[in-house]
Amino acid sequence: MKLCSLLLLSLMGAVSQGINMDGEVFLFANRSATNYVTLEQEVTSLIGFTACLRAFTELTEDYSYLSCNSPTQDNNLLLFHKTSKANPFSVYVGGAETPFRATSPALDRSHHICGTWDSFTGVVQMFLNGKPLTRKVMKKGYTIQGPLKCILGQEQDSFGGGFDVNQSFAGEIDNVHVWDYVLSPADIHQAFMNNKHLHGNVISWRDLRYDITGDVLVEPVQQSSCDNQACYQSSPRCDAN
Repeated sequence: MKLCSLLLLSLMGAVSQGINMDGEVFLFANRSATNYVTLEQEVTSLIGFTACLRAFTELTEDYSYLSCNSPTQDNNLLLFHKTSKANPFSVYVGGAETPFRATSPALDRSHHICGTWDSFTGVVQMFLNGKPLTRKVMKKGYTIQGPLKCILGQEQDSFGGGFDVNQSFAGEIDNVHVWDYVLSPADIHQAFMNNKHLHGNVISWRDLRYDITGDVLVEPVQQSSCDNQACYQSSPRCDAN
C-alpha cells in the first residue's frame, strides 16, 4: 500500500512538471475556431503583468496571440492584432482596450511583442521587437481577478470557449512568458533576445504545461526565424546572450 502511494505521488509530480520548450514552436496549421493551445499554469489575481511572445505569421487580418479570461470577465488580459494599419496592436485589461500605433517597418512577419500594465499607475505599454511604443493609461486601480484561463491562438468570448475563426491565429508562436509585475525596458529587451536566464514567473516557456486542441503541432525553430532582430539559442545561426 505504501509503495502504491509513493508511485501515485511520483506520477502526480511528473504530470505537474512543465516542459522546457526552448528550440520549439507551436505551429497553428490554419485559421480555425478549433485550433488552440491551453496553458495549464494556474493564474490567479494580478495587479500588474508583463506578457511576451514571438509570432511568425503571414496573416494581416484580426487575430489573437494570448487570451486570458476569468469566469466573470472577458478579455481580462488579451494581446491582439487588428487589420488597422495605423493601430495594429492592442492590449486589453478587464475588457477595456488600448490600441498602439506601429510603423510599417515594424510589421515584419516575424515579430516579438510584450504587453505591460500596472494597476497602481494604470500605465500600459507595448514593446515591439524590444522597442517601446507610446505609454498610455488604463484601468488604474483595477485588479485582474482569477482564476484565469489562458489560451494561445484564439480570443475567448466565454471562459475557455466562444471562439471565432475570424479572430484565430495561423502560423508560429513561441517564447511565451508572463510575469506578475512590469519588467524594466532592459529586461524586456533581454526577453526579445531570448536570454535563457530570463523566465516568466507565472507562465514560462522553459517550464510549460499545456494542452493542444485541434491542428497545432510542436515543431523545431527554423533558422530563417532567427534574423537581425532576435536571437534564438536553439538555432545554429545565433547565440542567445
